[in-house]
Amino acid sequence: MRPQVLLAALAVIAVLAAALPLAHSQGATLCCDNCGSCTRSIPPQCTCMDTSPTGCNPACKTCSRSTVGGRNSFQCKDRVANFCKTRCTNAA
Repeated sequence: MRPQVLLAALAVIAVLAAALPLAHSQGATLCCDNCGSCTRSIPPQCTCMDTSPTGCNPACKTCSRSTVGGRNSFQCKDRVANFCKTRCTNAA
């Protein structure tokens, strides 16, 4: 293999590797208005009691669907560090 081709391939790999964290950080962040249970660890690992008729936050890994009163609702069942630190809506 020619040195120029190898150098070009390494340059492409380096650019892709540098861009990977940027693409990962642009995803949705978890937020919660109605905090559920939390562990006593530092930082606390918490669940969120928020429900939504349209689905869970894209950052949620374990989305649970339930039917209450004939209507579907979705709740994120993840236990996340500082889950309740960021509100989804502004406080009144």
